[in-house]
Amino acid sequence: MACLTAGVASVLVLISVLTTLSGWGSLEVREQVESTLDASPVTGTLSVDQALGWLRIILMAAGALATASIVLAVWTAKRHRGARTGLTVVSLLSTVTFASMGASGIIPAILGVMVVIFLWSAESRAWFAGREHQQPRADTDSRQVAATPVHTTTTPTTPTTPVAPAAAPSPVRAPEPGAEGSQPPPAARPYAAGPGSYQHPFPGPGQPPAPYGQQPSAPYGRPVTLPRPRPLITAAVTGTVLSALVAAVFGLNALIYLISPTQYAEMLANPPMFSASEVQELIGDDPQGYARQMFLLSLTLGALGIAGAVTSLGLLARKPVARIVFTAVAALGMVASVVLAPLGLVWLVAQAACVVLVWRREVTAWLRVGR
Repeated sequence: MACLTAGVASVLVLISVLTTLSGWGSLEVREQVESTLDASPVTGTLSVDQALGWLRIILMAAGALATASIVLAVWTAKRHRGARTGLTVVSLLSTVTFASMGASGIIPAILGVMVVIFLWSAESRAWFAGREHQQPRADTDSRQVAATPVHTTTTPTTPTTPVAPAAAPSPVRAPEPGAEGSQPPPAARPYAAGPGSYQHPFPGPGQPPAPYGQQPSAPYGRPVTLPRPRPLITAAVTGTVLSALVAAVFGLNALIYLISPTQYAEMLANPPMFSASEVQELIGDDPQGYARQMFLLSLTLGALGIAGAVTSLGLLARKPVARIVFTAVAALGMVASVVLAPLGLVWLVAQAACVVLVWRREVTAWLRVGR
């Protein structure tokens, strides 16, 4: 998952960089830089030519970093330890870079943090070390094992008496009538049975003794309690943060339209990173109608973001239906991300990663035990 996320995000960044550099000498790029400088506080300290020179250097560095991240992701997937270290460094640099860009770089920065967490998780460390990852046991037989009491026998204490000399063995006699109560209870398993069916009532070395008549692993008659799996927590936190961000951004747009539709239409007619021709092509001859369409889109995406945050938090409630609802809401979000491409492709990768995490085997086992 770490290699897939880093590779797909780096491919998207590389495509964006190459697209921008291919039209570098056009008038649209210069106008976008000019409008950005007019809206920034560094207007008097940096000219347009200087800004274009620095921007070109930054884009080339971003392209080189994205190319290196793709190569390192491939070699990390091949179990190369040095590539994992290099991919970690590149992901941290990308996280710091995107975080410094403000609100537009929050989602890529969160993806960079997810890549680092996945690379150095317990399961990844065990895989790179060449050993098997020890996962908590959560099979369906845990209830049956916990509900089956262990038969233990106690020997009553008797006063110590002198031991008489050994006598000759007496012949075997048939049991007398009415003497069934004096016979020992039958064995819990056949004498020729293997050791696998026997459950030892005593704990191993270094473990505290269990209470009398109870199992050492769990209280008598109760199933084993397992902690929440890490993939589930990662998916819940990521889904909640990203959904809350989407709900806040598009909910604010819808609120501005409800307060003042005219001011909202004027705000859409003066975007900082678009030229006049592009704005005219988007809005057309009806700014109020375009503002109304953007309001409906913002209202829909805001409601979808709220639903995503609620269902992400519902994953922690240990209800199997919460995972199904979360998957359905994530599918709707993926469709919206494809429609809003290329900006929504990063959101698409994050949603796909969350869906994969909540359907892992340890999450399924954790939900089964909680039924």
